[in-house]
This record gives sequence, structure tokens and C-alpha cells, in this order.
Amino acid sequence: MRDYYMVLKKRALFVGRFQPFHNGHYKVVKKLLANYDELIIVIGSAESTLSLENPFSTGERIVMIRSCFSGKELSRIIIIPIRDIGDHNNWVAHLNSYTPKFDVAHSNNDLVKTLFSKAGIQVKPIDFFDREIYEGKKIRELMVRGDSWRSLVPKQVAKYIDSINGCERLRRIS
Repeated sequence: MRDYYMVLKKRALFVGRFQPFHNGHYKVVKKLLANYDELIIVIGSAESTLSLENPFSTGERIVMIRSCFSGKELSRIIIIPIRDIGDHNNWVAHLNSYTPKFDVAHSNNDLVKTLFSKAGIQVKPIDFFDREIYEGKKIRELMVRGDSWRSLVPKQVAKYIDSINGCERLRRIS
């Protein structure tokens, strides 16, 4: 039997704020897990919390993501929070200092794609899954208004947001 760590693995990276982790994110992660041996999920803006754009803490976002996957899937997912440094020229080096090596980054964000490409890192697009429905900003707005939002996130995430009074928090912040 070969040592697990000696086997060459294909590893992808996926960056997002996950405010909250919704069904679109879930579908992207499932697809990336189907295509790669390991997936690094980078939680961006890790220092940001308690604002309308970033209402959930890094720890809360980690719990949201982890609650959606089985033990076998979780063994292939590495979750790493990364603070914003406010310096685009050094952002990729900053990110690389926190992550294991990866083969490809997946993003649709033009700035992220440009920064990775400039650093010589292969970038592939992410398939959007009903982007007009699954968008964090729209989900947060529904939560503030008290409209129906639970069907837009995995059940485990809705339950967790309820347990931390996430909608009430968003209403107070707004």
C-alpha cells in the first residue's frame, strides 16, 4: 500500500466570501470534488464580520461549509481563512503563504483571475448554478426583509443561521 502523502494529487483552489454558503456554492464544491482529489476552499475577507456585506464571522462560515459535507468529502477539503491585505500586487503571494500548493484556481472574479494569471497560476472558470437565484447579496436582502430564503441554502446552513439568530443580526446591522 502506498503512503497517502506520497501519491501525487490534483488539488484545486476555490476562493469566496461565503456570506452565506448557499446552494450555488454547494454545487460548485460538489463539482470540483468530482474533478479533483482535493479542494482548498479559501474564505476571503476573513477579518470582516458584522457588516451587511459580511455579517458572518470566519468561524461561522467554516461551520456552514463543514456542515454540508460527509466525513469522506471533508477529508478532501481544506478550508483556509485569508485576511484582505489591501495590496493587489502581493495578494497571490499572501494567499500562497497560507495554502498548500495547488494545480489550478477556480474563479469567475475578473480581479482574482487577473492576479492569478499574472502570477503564472492556471485559472479556470466556475460554472454558475442559477446565479440569478443563488447570490449572497440577494439572500442577505431576503433575510433582512423576512422573506423566504431557506430554500436557497443547504438545510444544514439554514438551521445553523437560525441557531445563531443570523436574520436578527442582519436586521440590526442594516
